[in-house]
Amino acid sequence: MPGAGQVGHHGAMSPTRLLPVLALLAAVLPAPVAVAAQVATITPPRTLELTDAVIVRKGPEGEPVRRWEAGTLLTSDRTRTGWVRVSGRFPDGHWQPLASPRWVPEAAVVAVRPLAPKQPLTRRVEARTYQLERASRLRDGPRGRPMKRWRPGTRFTVRRRRGEWLAVSGHFPDGRWQPLAAERWVPAAAARDISPPPAIPKPEGAERFALVDKSEFELRVVQEADGQRQVLYRTTVGLGMDDCLPEAQGGNCYYTEPGTYHVRWRIYRPDGIDWCIPESMADEPEYAADLARGQRCFEGVLGRFALNIGKSYAIHGTRDLASLGKKESHGCIRGRPADVRKVWRYLREGDRVVIRE
Repeated sequence: MPGAGQVGHHGAMSPTRLLPVLALLAAVLPAPVAVAAQVATITPPRTLELTDAVIVRKGPEGEPVRRWEAGTLLTSDRTRTGWVRVSGRFPDGHWQPLASPRWVPEAAVVAVRPLAPKQPLTRRVEARTYQLERASRLRDGPRGRPMKRWRPGTRFTVRRRRGEWLAVSGHFPDGRWQPLAAERWVPAAAARDISPPPAIPKPEGAERFALVDKSEFELRVVQEADGQRQVLYRTTVGLGMDDCLPEAQGGNCYYTEPGTYHVRWRIYRPDGIDWCIPESMADEPEYAADLARGQRCFEGVLGRFALNIGKSYAIHGTRDLASLGKKESHGCIRGRPADVRKVWRYLREGDRVVIRE
């Protein structure tokens, strides 16, 4: 038999001589975990958004290349522990590949679209006008660096939107629209859309008009097409008093005269249409107390929508709902604000307004 520590005829090695060999191998070979940590994991293509400003690097913990601001959109299909490899981004709203892959910290990104990453995330919208409901800072991108501060009530226009952010295309610093020198963004939650509602489409060749029936105190929107007449909408209205005041009260006469009129212009004021006491009504007792305290104008009392039909007449809203179905106005046709809004959407400039007894 072989002696202790010798190799037998089967080539076996004693445990005491095997241990040093195993220790040597462990020291030379890299650990499996360490190898895996250096391998990038392939992921489904994703579109990500930076939640913080970061330094873009050539590799994980690698050489810095440039700074990207919060809100930057990018695409990725690989990760490595704590890092994300960037394959492309959206500098003008459309995807562009990077010339060389770059890396950003995984903790600084959130997924905004898991599928179809090469589709532009910023979508064009119909031009709209907004008003800030609270003070807000303009930013150079969604969640980007804060820039100029705008006060509540500031109005601006928008043609693009990204998620919960609005791209500001222009504003009204002196009551007239001016474009911004550089695109800025505001949170949609801080603003209210004050754009006029869209017109209700009219079939080709159809004619619409408003019929005011004085005997019924009713306004109807009528449409004629292909020899057919259809009432699209009807609502109760208030009319002129059809009488003259006593001489002691100014002697003015207020009628809603029958006839055919036309919509001369449509009025929309997001904060409401004001009404001011004209000089011709200054002697009427109804307004004596208001004029005595220096109030001649009343903000928003005519609602937000009106249609001027000529001869000092208009179809407009009112706060005095108890006057509907009665002859109490100075000649105008009053309606509930929501109903006048609907009529405003149906009619266009030039459409007929027929008033009949």
